[in-house]
Amino acid sequence: METIYKNKKLIAMFLVAATIFARCDLGLALGKQYVLANLAAAALSAVFCLILMIKDKATAKEALFNPAIIWVVAFSILVFIYGHFKLGVCSDMYSRQYHILTVVPAVFIMIMLYYNMDDVLDIISVAACAVIPLTLVTSLLFDPVWLQLFDGNAYRVGATPAGTCVDTGNLMLIMLIPLMYQIIINRKFKAYLWAALLAVAQIVASGSKSSVLPIVLVIAILLLGSAKDKKTLRRSIIILLILGVAGVAAIMLVPALYSIIGERIVEMFTGIGSTDYDLHTSTGQRMAVIAAVKEHFVEHPLFGHGFYAFKEMPYSLLEEYRPNDGVEIAYRHIHTHMNFLELLFSFGIFGFVMYYWFPVYLAIKSFFTKNKMAKLLVLSFLVSFVFMDLGIDMFYKYMTPYYTYLVAYVFLKKKEN
Repeated sequence: METIYKNKKLIAMFLVAATIFARCDLGLALGKQYVLANLAAAALSAVFCLILMIKDKATAKEALFNPAIIWVVAFSILVFIYGHFKLGVCSDMYSRQYHILTVVPAVFIMIMLYYNMDDVLDIISVAACAVIPLTLVTSLLFDPVWLQLFDGNAYRVGATPAGTCVDTGNLMLIMLIPLMYQIIINRKFKAYLWAALLAVAQIVASGSKSSVLPIVLVIAILLLGSAKDKKTLRRSIIILLILGVAGVAAIMLVPALYSIIGERIVEMFTGIGSTDYDLHTSTGQRMAVIAAVKEHFVEHPLFGHGFYAFKEMPYSLLEEYRPNDGVEIAYRHIHTHMNFLELLFSFGIFGFVMYYWFPVYLAIKSFFTKNKMAKLLVLSFLVSFVFMDLGIDMFYKYMTPYYTYLVAYVFLKKKEN
């Protein structure tokens, strides 16, 4: 036990990487072997956390009794009650196993980081350096669309057993943020630049607007937030302008990049505000969803319609598809594809507040903390999640929000340097 405690940083690096890879790359949906991989990572983490807590009970108390745990437990109980007891118009999506293996591993990661409070950035950075290439390998083995890309066709790629290319793009963005801090602030180019570039490449290949657009904002937060004088600030602004212009030019002028991501960004700007919803496009579907939620939310505004209820409604027939070898045109039910709307429609204002009070709490704490590293990293995480929550519903299906918010909380607990 003493040996384990002395090597707690190295063990934490391995287990954080293993947990993220198991849950966010292998997932739980495709069979027994994937579930077993998640159970193995969770079991090892549980044993390690137990050893740490037996060794240091004072830190255990801090790790288990705090606002982050209150948030996780309270919101998880809410989701369980709605999903298990099928309150209101409830979809059939809820699974206790899925729910537990989504939330609990993130709590284990937070406990491990509590016991390595002075090394949190190093641990999540090294874990990211492991997860980023493993994600690429997993996607290459799993996603057949890579073959089309290698043949010269401009397709979005990056799907893994855990999710679509959009999910991979979002995961890469969260893995990228600590690496960008290490590169921009700590100047650790040799250790982390390769992984950061690999993550950016996967984000672009995924064609995910929700993970491409925040990259410049994160760089802006890190550059401008770390500027110590006016000269450095002016230089940072010039760098941002150059990066912004170069990025936009590449996306709009390089044919392959335009097909993967540029066309989708143009479609987003042209589709927003239109009342003639083009259900062939992602933006058109989302605008139709927003209109439907806006019309029917007032039916049950306080406690919502039920767990993922929107997909069960007749007005959610908004996604066009072509059965019978493309001969016919039909429409199928979709969920809201937006965390804000899904929470409001499913759980009402009550559930929305139950989920988002904690990110708001983190944002407020980050503005007042004197720990500059915590301030910059937490703001980078939160800004990124504004975009991700606009693009997909995160509260039930993904570990990434729980991982990110709990890691952010640990950063804010770290004493001022």
